[in-house]
Amino acid sequence: MHKTFKYRIYPNKAQQALLQATFGCCRFVYNKTLDIRKTAYETDKTKLSKFDLIKRLKPLKDEFPWLRDVPHVCLPQAVYNMDRAYQNFFKSDKGYPKFKTKHRSRKSCKFPYPFCDVLQEQARLKFSKLGLVKYKKDREFVGTLRHIVVTQDSDGKYYASCLVETTTEIPEPQPVDASTTVGIDLGLKDFIVTSDGHKIPNPRFYATIDRRIARLQKHEARKTKGSKRRAHIRLKINKLYIKKRNLIKNYIYHVAKTLLRESQTLVMEDLNIVGMVKNHSLAKSIQNICWGELRRVLEYKSQWLGHNLIFIDRFAPSTKTCSYCGFHNSTLTLSDRSWTCPGCGTHHDRDINAALNIKRMGLESLLPAVGGFDGRGEDGYGLDEASICAV
Repeated sequence: MHKTFKYRIYPNKAQQALLQATFGCCRFVYNKTLDIRKTAYETDKTKLSKFDLIKRLKPLKDEFPWLRDVPHVCLPQAVYNMDRAYQNFFKSDKGYPKFKTKHRSRKSCKFPYPFCDVLQEQARLKFSKLGLVKYKKDREFVGTLRHIVVTQDSDGKYYASCLVETTTEIPEPQPVDASTTVGIDLGLKDFIVTSDGHKIPNPRFYATIDRRIARLQKHEARKTKGSKRRAHIRLKINKLYIKKRNLIKNYIYHVAKTLLRESQTLVMEDLNIVGMVKNHSLAKSIQNICWGELRRVLEYKSQWLGHNLIFIDRFAPSTKTCSYCGFHNSTLTLSDRSWTCPGCGTHHDRDINAALNIKRMGLESLLPAVGGFDGRGEDGYGLDEASICAV
């Protein structure tokens, strides 16, 4: 099992200068090799592999001697990153790779093992040509180090992400049991509503922080471009953005831990978040609540624990369907937070009803071969527990 451990590092001034030069050289190599690949294909349809591009590094070092001043192991890693972004263009809809800019792109460089090491007894990280760097040892790990990625946030702090291969094997998923299955409905009013009636509120960390950011941005707009005062205000804004990100991320990890501790199987909707943010009235709220980050955390943590994570179709009518009798209420609007079923007269809370239907639909997807089964038990939302356990 691979795990990543992220630490705050404290390089001295000389090491910071070398890291800044390494960030710039990696960005330059990324852009240069992307331009070489793009030009070669547009000229005569030549397809260059990442190994062909790595062979171009030596002529680049002869043309630009300052590329030899940084750790040489980081430059091929920049080519690998460019090639990964290029291949993702064909495998997914992430778009064609863009050229990196000096001020807006992420500052990072990768040191593969054995050109880096972690000295946990000394609380130091060892890098090629960089030497020993102090780090904050808030936890230890046991395993084989694969690589370290050094990054710098927009507030000027440096971090090291250590990829470690541990001896722990990924456990086999446990059998799905209806009694330990929970349906999850994601929302904006409440962050999460579960099928057992629990509501986790939306913390809205961004409400206060965004007001402070807007006020500082007004001050920044009045300052002269390139001045120290403008840079000082820009640093304050970046720190607020990072604070908001860390608050939301911490909240998501706590929510994910609570959900996985209390349930063996989770059922969620496969939401089209990219399409949902095109609604300009809800885009900011959806982006600030970070549904995609919650899904990412639940996916890898459920694998570590041997839990089950089931996704239902994004077009499934979970909200407009009565969880008791199955009546489809096509007149339900977004402003209706509760409604009464015309078929059976049951009064529903909109979000709890959706969570019940999500749970039922997720369990139904595990029993496609059961003939004549309508998916609704006597309790109005569950499948037969014995049938599920048998699967």
